[in-house]
Amino acid sequence: MPKKMGVNSKAEAARARKSATEAERKERDAREKEEQFWREAEGPKSRAAKKREEESEKRAEAVARRAEARRLAEQEEKEIDKSMKKPDKKANRVSIPVPKVTEAELRRQREEEQAELAKKADEMKRRQSRTAAVEDYEKMVLVTNTNRDDSIIEARTVEDAIAQMAVTDNLPVDKHPERRLKASFKAFEEVELPKLKEEKPGLTHNQYKDMIWKLWKKSPDNPLNQINE
Repeated sequence: MPKKMGVNSKAEAARARKSATEAERKERDAREKEEQFWREAEGPKSRAAKKREEESEKRAEAVARRAEARRLAEQEEKEIDKSMKKPDKKANRVSIPVPKVTEAELRRQREEEQAELAKKADEMKRRQSRTAAVEDYEKMVLVTNTNRDDSIIEARTVEDAIAQMAVTDNLPVDKHPERRLKASFKAFEEVELPKLKEEKPGLTHNQYKDMIWKLWKKSPDNPLNQINE
C-alpha cells in the first residue's frame, strides 16, 4: 500500500495568492474594457453635453445663493426699519381728567401771587435802602480829618497810645498806664458800640471799631485827654 503524502502549506498558500492575483487582474481588465466601451459609446458630443449640464448646475446654484442673500438682506432691512419706528404715543396715551378750577380758587391764586410780588418788592426796597445807607456811612468813615490837634496823641490802637505816652513830655509817673488805658477804652467801647450799631446799621466790624477809636481820641473819658487838660 503506497505511503500517503502530507499537504504542503506553503505551496498551497502560494497557489492561493497566485489565483487571487490572477482573479484581480482579470476583474481590472474587465472594468477597463467596460469603461472604454462607454467612453467610445458616448462620443465627443456627449462629453460636451455633460459639460454644459455641469455649467448649468453651477449657474443655478449661483442664482439660488444670490436669491438667498437678497432675501436675508431684505429681512434684515425690515427688522431695522421696525426697530427705528417711533412708538405711537396716541395708542399708549391715557386720558387724565383735568380738574375744574372754580372762580374763588382763581381769585385766591391771584391774591397770593400779588402778595408774593409785593413782598419781593418790599424786600428789594429795603435792600436798596440798606445799600445806600452803607455807602453813605462808608463815605463818612473814610473822610480824613484835616483839622489835627497837636495836643492829642495820634494812635491807631491802645498799644500805640501807651507807647506814645512813654515818650510824651510833662506826663506824671504812672506805674500801670497800660492797664488804666485799656480798661477805660474797653468800657468806652462797650457803651458806644451798641449805640453806633443802632444809629448806623449795616457797617462792618472794622468800620465800627474805627469810629469808636475816633470818638475815643476826643472823649473826656480818655485818660490821655485828662492829662492834657
